[in-house]
Amino acid sequence: MWSKWMLAIRQLLDDDSFREGKRVRNGLYVALGVVLYIILVGTVLPPRYNFQLHQTSPVTIRAQITAVDTLKTQQNRDQAMQRVPPIYTQSTEVETGALQSADKLYQTATQVVTNTSLSTAARLQQLQAAAPKKVSPSTLQVLIGLDPQQIGLLQSVSDGIIKALLDQQFTQNSMSQASLLVDRQMLNYNLDHVSRLVVQDVVTSVLKPNMIYQKQATDKQRQLAAEQVPATYIHQGDVIVSKGEIISASIISELKDVGLYGNQPHYGVLFGFALFMLIAVGLLRVYIEHRPVRRRVDNLRLLILTLILTLMSILILLTKDVINAGGPVSAAYLMPISMGAMLITVIVDASLAVVTCFYLSLLFGAAMGYDFWFTFIAVVGSLIGAYSVERVTHRGTFMRAGFLVSLMNMVAILAMQLLAPGDGLDFHQTWVRLGLGGLNGLVSAILTMGILPFFETAFGLLTPIRLLELSNPSNPLLKKLLMEAPGTYHHSLIVGNLAEAAAEIVGADPLICRVGAYYHDVGKMRRPMFFVENQMTKENPHDKIAPSLSHLIITSHVTDGLAMLEQAGLPKPIRDICATHHGTTILWYFYNKAREQDKNGSVKVDDYRYPGPKPKTRENAILMICDAVEAAVRAMPKPTPGRVEGVIRKIIRDRLQDGQLDECDLTLQDLDAMVGAFMKTLKGIYHSRIEYPDPDKIRKEVAK
Repeated sequence: MWSKWMLAIRQLLDDDSFREGKRVRNGLYVALGVVLYIILVGTVLPPRYNFQLHQTSPVTIRAQITAVDTLKTQQNRDQAMQRVPPIYTQSTEVETGALQSADKLYQTATQVVTNTSLSTAARLQQLQAAAPKKVSPSTLQVLIGLDPQQIGLLQSVSDGIIKALLDQQFTQNSMSQASLLVDRQMLNYNLDHVSRLVVQDVVTSVLKPNMIYQKQATDKQRQLAAEQVPATYIHQGDVIVSKGEIISASIISELKDVGLYGNQPHYGVLFGFALFMLIAVGLLRVYIEHRPVRRRVDNLRLLILTLILTLMSILILLTKDVINAGGPVSAAYLMPISMGAMLITVIVDASLAVVTCFYLSLLFGAAMGYDFWFTFIAVVGSLIGAYSVERVTHRGTFMRAGFLVSLMNMVAILAMQLLAPGDGLDFHQTWVRLGLGGLNGLVSAILTMGILPFFETAFGLLTPIRLLELSNPSNPLLKKLLMEAPGTYHHSLIVGNLAEAAAEIVGADPLICRVGAYYHDVGKMRRPMFFVENQMTKENPHDKIAPSLSHLIITSHVTDGLAMLEQAGLPKPIRDICATHHGTTILWYFYNKAREQDKNGSVKVDDYRYPGPKPKTRENAILMICDAVEAAVRAMPKPTPGRVEGVIRKIIRDRLQDGQLDECDLTLQDLDAMVGAFMKTLKGIYHSRIEYPDPDKIRKEVAK
């Protein structure tokens, strides 16, 4: 059941309607954008926590960005403001008011004692109305019993003491010691005990602090002091709360500062990241669709590109989840970002891999808080990975690429560490990052080698590694070809050499051409003796059968080969080479033979054509020409360079005139260049040889 499903999927993926359909293609672009958005939107959205005071934290939370610690910064600034003393200014109005209050009392006392018409009670009442509130009744009783001269003396002494005290700074602290200060001043005057008490009572009742608090000036100075206090920062990667720690007000404040507290959705981030993905996928589509025809990516390759990018996005998400769960930020240096570039280079295309290097690096940097540091390191590692596996000759190429990626990762990390602002390097942190960066390249190479076979098997891909495996002579199909059709086997080897040389000249894939040549004639194993290269004697079975039957036998080796290749599980590009290596060319030998035997003139040339199809790729067209060239040159009795070149050019001209190359993108310049490649290769195969003498003949001559 499972094999049937796999076969159905493989048939769907190989179908031209899937590989070339525009709707499928547009759907893949849309799917790429949507899938990557769904996977990665969580990496750019900061996680939100809604802890309560005194709750136990279930996870370790680290700051994902660098932000100001508002609570600690405000506490430090409050302390700086408290250290600024209040600002006061000395007021003359306090002294004036105090003198006026004292003088009013003494003047009223002079008036009431000189007015003989007033009774004692009336005098006391008027004096009480003019007296300050704090003056005691006993002082008023004394005043109404004095004569004007004595009152004037007390007024003079009181004014002198008030001026002496209020001409200088008189604070609230001074006010608490007013009685003592007045007593000290009265030492300068010769007064009796009662007069001292009166003066002390009157002066202390009118004294007030003359230092007025300047709130605006004080606030301004405190604000300046607060502004001079530098902000306290929560740095990216700092642990805000450890697992099992009790949540405090300061922790909640720090979570708010770095945007990790609350449950309000970030609509702006959601929409902004959607625009980000739209631009990124749109530019990627523009690049892919505007590539030259020779480097076109079909829908199957586009599907694989989508799957690789999806896989890399999942790895980015897992890396971010590890960091969000309390893991160290340095875990990001272990993210095998270069694996994606290696896979795309080997499976899809090297130039497309370079573009996707920047694409993946931007996504990785966005997930890591839009940090240029991680973007730069990812770009360096990805580019080195892509360039290192551009030509894969064996699986050791991946390990070499892994070591190169490790080395360049370490160089990039060291460069960024040296460029980081600060007083010096944190050697422990630097060594940790260098170690993880070095391990990154090896992990990327190992994962690439491990994942690549799954893509090869699931999609029938023809990667360089798969091609190298298929080119091994111990392959069962090639061993069977060697045993059952040795002439065809050697013919295939020579065609492979010709095709590889031609492909290198015109920019086609040499490895596909060589391996395709090895398998293009496997269908001849069904009836090997009907093909001249396998005939060990001069007897030709075609001489005994009709030309039409010979035509069917010869052309059937294409369909037979396709069936064998499909049964052996060979990828579609190899099967396409087998299907198109004769195109719709004509079997002229059997057509002429049939025409000679036909007495009615009913033989049609189209009845003696191969079923096709015509070649659609450069590799297929190269194999068609190489197959014909090798057969023609091998049949030449005396192959001189001039005659060989003439035959090659005639074969190419015939294929052009017959329209066999109309559907591929080989140019006339390519075809001319291929002639030179064929000549160099054939020169080494069909070179002239000296005629060695017969040893028996020499012995007889010596004996005579």
